[in-house]
Amino acid sequence: MIDPAKVCLFIPAGLKDFKLDLFERIGSKIEAAGGRVVRHDIGLIDQLPNDIIPIVGCQPESTPLIAEWRKTGRQFVYWDRGYARRVFATWLPRGSDGGYYRWHLNAYQMQLIRNVPSDRWDALKIDVKPWQRNGRHIVIAAPTRTYSKFHQCENWIAETIDALARVTDRQLVIRDKESKRSLQSDLEGAHCLVTHASIAAVEAVILGCPVYVHPDSAAALVGQTDLSKIEKPVYPDRDRWLWSLAASQWNEQELVDGTLWQQLA
Repeated sequence: MIDPAKVCLFIPAGLKDFKLDLFERIGSKIEAAGGRVVRHDIGLIDQLPNDIIPIVGCQPESTPLIAEWRKTGRQFVYWDRGYARRVFATWLPRGSDGGYYRWHLNAYQMQLIRNVPSDRWDALKIDVKPWQRNGRHIVIAAPTRTYSKFHQCENWIAETIDALARVTDRQLVIRDKESKRSLQSDLEGAHCLVTHASIAAVEAVILGCPVYVHPDSAAALVGQTDLSKIEKPVYPDRDRWLWSLAASQWNEQELVDGTLWQQLA
């Protein structure tokens, strides 16, 4: 359990109205519990006492701070859109009433399969497709410009294509986040999906396609991280991974009613 009196939420400038409304509501609950909120000035987050846990999202200005926190072992919380039942930017069934957001302690995405029950995953009612084997082409899900800047991986596409060219002659299908083609259609008959840490990898695993990802991706727990093994995808059991995913995201109501702080691990 995280004590909301010992956290500080950073609310950046430029959030869309629906997201700003949500995070102002979260912030008001944190302040009511004795915690802190910093708006717009990321420099104030760097000045927090060591016993206060900063909460940040995918803003490039927080990149050097997170790098330092990971180096020194300082605790932080990272938030972003959820894994399943998101409001948008998904090819799985969408959420309602604001959808889900993922919150993680000291990580961008889930890094551990935990011993949790299946109830939260079951409630999402999302079909999990069987693993597809003997596929042909490789789908590469390209990061957005903002993501690339935040994770400092601006050359990831070129480097990934070069790395794959050294180990396979399979056809490469590159898709960007704004593609009008469904993820399902690109994955049909695919050998695997390759991405940095896009949630497309999580969706691909749910859709039955093996993945190759950066270790920071939650999908690394059920996929591969070494492109030299591109011809050796893995097909593990996904049940406990799915249950853990669902236990790492919360809907808008849970973000403000105290459920988040009780369950955040």
